[in-house]
Amino acid sequence: MKKKLITLGLMLFLASGTFNSCLEESESITEANRYTSSDVRSYADLFEIFWKVMDQRYNYFYEQKRNDGMDWNTVYKVYYPKFEALKSYNPNSGATDAEYQADAEKARQYFTEIVDPIIDRHFNVKIKMPYTKAGISITYTFFGGMKTKGPNTYPFDSKYGYMKDRLEDGALLSNNFLLAGNLKANPGVYYFSFKSFGLSSAMKINLLDKYLSPDPGNNLVLTPAAIESSAELNAITNVTTRNQVRDFTVNILNQWNSFPTSVDIKSFNEQIKNFKGTEVLSDQFLTLTQQTLTQSNNLVKYNLASTYASVSTNETLPYIQWFMQKMDEHAKYGYNLPQFQTAANTILSRAPFYKKFLNPLRNGDIKKIIIDLRSNGGGAVVDARFFSDRFITKNAIAYYQRTKEGNGQYNYTPWVPVQTKPHLFGIPKNIPTVILTDKGSASMSEMTTLMLKSQGAHVISMGDYSAGATAGLGGPDDFNGGTRDVVAGGILEFYMPLMAAKDANGNVIEGIGIQPDIYLTPPTDAELQQMKNSPTTFVDRVIDEALKYLSTK
Repeated sequence: MKKKLITLGLMLFLASGTFNSCLEESESITEANRYTSSDVRSYADLFEIFWKVMDQRYNYFYEQKRNDGMDWNTVYKVYYPKFEALKSYNPNSGATDAEYQADAEKARQYFTEIVDPIIDRHFNVKIKMPYTKAGISITYTFFGGMKTKGPNTYPFDSKYGYMKDRLEDGALLSNNFLLAGNLKANPGVYYFSFKSFGLSSAMKINLLDKYLSPDPGNNLVLTPAAIESSAELNAITNVTTRNQVRDFTVNILNQWNSFPTSVDIKSFNEQIKNFKGTEVLSDQFLTLTQQTLTQSNNLVKYNLASTYASVSTNETLPYIQWFMQKMDEHAKYGYNLPQFQTAANTILSRAPFYKKFLNPLRNGDIKKIIIDLRSNGGGAVVDARFFSDRFITKNAIAYYQRTKEGNGQYNYTPWVPVQTKPHLFGIPKNIPTVILTDKGSASMSEMTTLMLKSQGAHVISMGDYSAGATAGLGGPDDFNGGTRDVVAGGILEFYMPLMAAKDANGNVIEGIGIQPDIYLTPPTDAELQQMKNSPTTFVDRVIDEALKYLSTK
């Protein structure tokens, strides 16, 4: 099995040594992405491919068996005959539509029985089954715990509705994504909540070292010499007309060039260096950014025909058209003006996140914080670096991960510790921190909770158990563990994490969740209705409990 090196964004300190195969592989192995639709001629084939892909790639067989007695080999022995008894899969079977549909329903029931006990809460598989003799098919999705209705959670949209007016003026408010700021009734407590881990892509300011500064020799930069030697200019036979239009266009070029070579742009580029070294967005930098962005939008209109009305004739028109094209290349690709404008707009639009959260956090102005991860289903792992690390003050083991190193059921790598690492611009010292979780807090919400709780007793979690979806995701064909491949021409489609996980105490919490330090029952149906319909009067008892706790710190 080919192995790919991947970057998870989390520091992994790999232990030395490997496990030998626990099972001898006595038969040839077909990799998941090598199955084709022609390999599936019956329900028995469909089940067998499903079983083999799981057998090769699933990461929790050992824990699965230990926790609920599930034995994957027994699954095969029990269910293969059941699938083999379904005869309608083949279009030449002569089955009626009713028989097709009855078999599809039985297959759906069997797959539900097989998949429901799976503890991996990221896992799902879509399976296509024939439904009529005319070739119409139906696709079912199966996932662990699918037969069990979970408890109520605190949806972000409802939280946004009742929390936005409880924050002080000037709070960070981004409908359907983020709300953060000091609480009006408890101004010493900072509240931070967001819908998913996409902060890095939505809020981070990534800047080049400088803008509007072409490399020497860039042939897309237009020069007076290139104008002088242009064939289109020299095709103008009237010397006076030629000199007139040449001087006119050189003047336009010089007018435009006065912007990227201005003192303001030089100062802008100097400010970038300071920002990269401190993450501080000074008022001077923001004012300069707005000023230069406005200037960039008011540059000479070289691309308008009306600009050249005074020198435009039938004889000069080919040269003017050439010049307009070259100026367009000069601005867009020589000096890369759009790149500067994008950067300037990004600075201005994302500045509040830095000025109202990241910078005060770094300066120690935030003394106590509630990080509300309820109903945050996870997202981008790079947010561990951009967000979670900012609350880290010491190196510690947050949790462990492993993948498979072979196709056998128990061919696992050693458990690898995932280490926390302080952020360059993180908190200067530990602060009382309450993390709120519920059964909607999954994946990166759980990873972040484990990371922050590794730092000491100043961090506690409160609310309901988290989702128990801690397995690490990756792309298709990463290592031997997991797969996100379309299998057998799309008849099966797996969403299977490549890595198993356990907490720092060695407990596998997949399908269970992180136990909160202070457990509070999930919201009732009545509370959910009040959250949505009466946000001004709704009382969030989890927030109230967090505030009671923080009042003692």
